[in-house]
Amino acid sequence: MADDSSANSEYGPGKFRTIFEQGLDFAVDRILRRAESQGGSVSASDVREELQRFKADPGEDTTAFFNYAWRECTFAFERLRWDKERRYPFERLMVNTFVHLLPTGDQVPIQGEHLSRRIIPGFVVAMLQMLGEELNDKYEDFCRTMVSRMKAQHGNAFNWEMVYDEPDAAEVVSEVLITICHHFIDLKKRRRWLTDVIHGNMGAPTAAQDIPFEDMECHQLIAAMYHPLRDAMNTPEGEERITERYGRNKARMLRAVFTEITRDHQKLSLGLSTPSDVNAAQ
Repeated sequence: MADDSSANSEYGPGKFRTIFEQGLDFAVDRILRRAESQGGSVSASDVREELQRFKADPGEDTTAFFNYAWRECTFAFERLRWDKERRYPFERLMVNTFVHLLPTGDQVPIQGEHLSRRIIPGFVVAMLQMLGEELNDKYEDFCRTMVSRMKAQHGNAFNWEMVYDEPDAAEVVSEVLITICHHFIDLKKRRRWLTDVIHGNMGAPTAAQDIPFEDMECHQLIAAMYHPLRDAMNTPEGEERITERYGRNKARMLRAVFTEITRDHQKLSLGLSTPSDVNAAQ
């Protein structure tokens, strides 16, 4: 039987083995220190006693390692789930609008720079609620067909970056964001709603280093989603194309959303958005 312990070392058995070996080092270190204190030797009962002490009182370093290991396991689960669920390419496309804000690999999330990966399930739920099941299924079916075509075309060379760079995929994302843009005219109220939906679909915090998802993080998410459309509307060609395809009303609505995003950022930066403000807006 082939040894697959190194297979998929970033998230699979190889990763688990690395974490296990790191944890084992803490126990070995305790036993070695016991041996040094006894002139270089320990008995079986000494080892057993030291391991019992270790389990009862692992120490701050080991406790910190437990938190790290748990964070790695939950991150690996989320990443594998997201990588393997090829049935939902539309969800992947929409998450890709803010993927640059998510920490990667062993990167420790930094508040103000990153968003927690734990927001993804709630974001998907929110998109479904804003689009409605019928439209959501329409886009999902279109994206599945597109991905199947690209897989057949590229074979083993296929990767998801090809999908993200596909013009049809970019058009889907633009169409969806323009379709739901009316939800963001009252951005403060929508931000609170989106935050609540995401909170309601997040798992329990996995580590002290995980970052919260509150007003500013929600603003970052919305701003990132609409950034490419904002850039397009800032060029005469882009504005003309969007107006011709989606109509003047939608183009004006997009402009209103962009103004709201700018105003919302200014208020949040100045600390003007308080819990009482949010409650009053509901």
